[in-house]
Amino acid sequence: MTDYVLFKFKKIDKTLLKSLVHGEIYFAQPERLNDPFDCSVDIFNALEKAISRSQSTIRTRLEQLRAMNCFIDKVQADLRHVGVCSFSLELINPLMWSHYADGHRGVCLTYAFPESFFYVEPIIGIDQVDYGLNPLSKWFIEEAANINSFEQLSIALIKKVLTVKSLSWGYEKEVRIIRRSDGVQRLDRRHLKQICFGMSTSESDIQLVKELIENCGYEVTLCKIVRDESMDFGLKTVEL
Repeated sequence: MTDYVLFKFKKIDKTLLKSLVHGEIYFAQPERLNDPFDCSVDIFNALEKAISRSQSTIRTRLEQLRAMNCFIDKVQADLRHVGVCSFSLELINPLMWSHYADGHRGVCLTYAFPESFFYVEPIIGIDQVDYGLNPLSKWFIEEAANINSFEQLSIALIKKVLTVKSLSWGYEKEVRIIRRSDGVQRLDRRHLKQICFGMSTSESDIQLVKELIENCGYEVTLCKIVRDESMDFGLKTVEL
């Protein structure tokens, strides 16, 4: 069974150190994410657009869904309580290092999650972010109309609303793990495989993190981002 290898860019601060000491990741409420449009797509509006663009059987199914106001209202209420933990699919991503790892002064944590991790409560699942102009409307047409179980449709709709973003965010190559509630999730320490330091991470911070992971029983590789001189703006990793 193949593991899901995901990358988490972080600033070196008390929050990071605490998460390493306790072996945990944090699931944030959607309203606390950094994009005000994130996780707040208007479901009714997206459904209306989908109906106007669909035909025959699919249109009929979506119209039936539109008539079930209580169903969509419940989904929107549930969305206020779920938790989201974001990762990237790329380690060598200059914009992610600059935007989320304190301008290359932070770290990137490499996790390898077994597939079974995403099927144990309170985890709902994992999905890659869908970037587009109308990704939720497209999903209603292509997938929602074919889901017969209301329970499955509810979970699928929650996951989709939480994993659609504007095209301008596509550089993040984001993947999200979704949980039924926000808060801390304890991890098996073996899920953390590597810690990579940025180009500008201070020697004192590198030493601090190294001592911490040694004292906490991690078995991880350590590396650092450096310039790749074969390209004008290239990056590569070197082991420490």
